[in-house]
Amino acid sequence: MSDWLPSDWWTPVRVVSGRLDDDPYDDLAVLVERRQAAPDDPAYPRGARGIFVVFGRPDGGWRRGPLAPGLLPCVECTSSLSGNIGAAVVDMAITADGLLELSWVERRRVTKAVRVVIGWDPTFGALGLQTDDITIIRPRGGRSHVRRDYRAGRMWVDGVPEDMPARFIPIEEISAGQF
Repeated sequence: MSDWLPSDWWTPVRVVSGRLDDDPYDDLAVLVERRQAAPDDPAYPRGARGIFVVFGRPDGGWRRGPLAPGLLPCVECTSSLSGNIGAAVVDMAITADGLLELSWVERRRVTKAVRVVIGWDPTFGALGLQTDDITIIRPRGGRSHVRRDYRAGRMWVDGVPEDMPARFIPIEEISAGQF
């Protein structure tokens, strides 16, 4: 990994494997974290997290895939629920049908539970956002739920379906701030 990412900037935290693209070789999704400040890259401060994808090759080697440094919320955002940075949890898995599922809970002004599903799009030949599911819990009561299916062009706001433009959003353009 250090051939592709400066190890003093991005530290691998967790790795999941499975098939993410349209070939028969296992790929890796690596949760990376910025453990120290990087003066040459101020857009992602200490505590920033992201996903780095490495695709398997027929010869057993690897080829570099996309780095999505803003895809996940910072460590402080997800650890604020427990007050313990060690408890800054992001669940991640590659499903049997080749989807990368990421979920987390964060608290700022409101508490949000977010689930993001990323999959291979053969038309674009790239990984992109397929669905997201967001539950917002307000401090003084009240809850709302939004689910969007970007490929189908549908969304549900508190259970009420609506149309939205179908679109492809590459993994590199997804930001935790969108949720």
